[in-house]
Amino acid sequence: MKEIKPLMAINILCVSSMMAFLAVVGPIIRELNLQEWHAGLMVALAGVAWVLLSRFWGKKSDYYGRKTILIFSIFGFFLSYLFLAGYINYAIINPPSIIISLIALVFARLMIGVFYSAIPPVSNALIADKVKANKRTSYMASLGAANGIGMIIGPIIGGALAVYGLTTPLYVAAILPLIAVVIIYFSLEPSKKREKTKEKAIHFLDKRLRLPMIASFFTMYSIVTSQVCLGFYILDKFHLTQVQTAKSTGYILAIIGVVFILTQIVVSKLKNISSHTWLVLGSILCAVGYFLVSIITTQIELTIAFSIGTVGLGMLMPAFLAITANSVQEHEQGVAAGTVSAAQGLGIIIGPLLSTMLYQIKPEIPFIFSATTFLVLTIISLSYKKKEAIRC
Repeated sequence: MKEIKPLMAINILCVSSMMAFLAVVGPIIRELNLQEWHAGLMVALAGVAWVLLSRFWGKKSDYYGRKTILIFSIFGFFLSYLFLAGYINYAIINPPSIIISLIALVFARLMIGVFYSAIPPVSNALIADKVKANKRTSYMASLGAANGIGMIIGPIIGGALAVYGLTTPLYVAAILPLIAVVIIYFSLEPSKKREKTKEKAIHFLDKRLRLPMIASFFTMYSIVTSQVCLGFYILDKFHLTQVQTAKSTGYILAIIGVVFILTQIVVSKLKNISSHTWLVLGSILCAVGYFLVSIITTQIELTIAFSIGTVGLGMLMPAFLAITANSVQEHEQGVAAGTVSAAQGLGIIIGPLLSTMLYQIKPEIPFIFSATTFLVLTIISLSYKKKEAIRC
């Protein structure tokens, strides 16, 4: 698939753009006299947009072509981000009322979520269009590695450029999706448009997609749980200062980010292992890793435990994406990818809420809960793998 490199490039650029905002959102919220929950509202609404519109974009790409929808959505992403940067620049110089700033920021972040929600499902559907079933896991892993790279580069860009002003990282981040549009225009072939059929669209609870939807929800839920609870866990477990906690959290997140990328690269090279096998192996490692997190006593043990779980996550993500593509017909690829992407968005919404509630009961419980969910996923995956073997 010759389009995989430009597809990886646009995902790196867009994920980097999304993540760059997270590096400066705290100082911006304080600078505009907003409150912490306002930042949470902005992030949550972006997750809601992801849930509600992933299927919409996937279905539209089935009819109007992957390239057309990618160009339209990423250009909308660019305009929304540019508005966000421009408004924040104006508000810092000429502070408006808090309610105006809140409405403007929520609107901008919501529109960013609206347009970004098209990128994952349409990218996955494009791979499904171009790649044979037995090789899809490998290509999905390559795309996952690109997303992992973006998740590391984005905060680095945001943090490094913040010394030149809080809006500088935002303007730079806004340019990245515009570069992605140029890459798409010149690198991707026009996708074939399909005639609209009278067949019913895939139902959200279509039985063919139950396994990848469960896997995608558990995966994203646990990733968000780690991101939200890690800093608190380090602070409470090791009784460090705020600065020491921030440094330790940053180091661990950087290490597991590298582990995630390396795992996806390995999976992309091992083309003869089935998607269901990767799903089972990934579920087992996630269950083991998250359970170990709950019983660690040192920071080194914590890093090792998270790394084990991250290897599992790196196996799971390309596996359930490939299973999604292999479970439906050609004309259903876009809406199927969107449906599973919506399950990921649901994990992004529920993850912070449930994990922080469980953390208040006892710090170890969110990680034990994640380990339990992956144990359940292991059992479900084994039953599906057995059915697959019987059919073969």
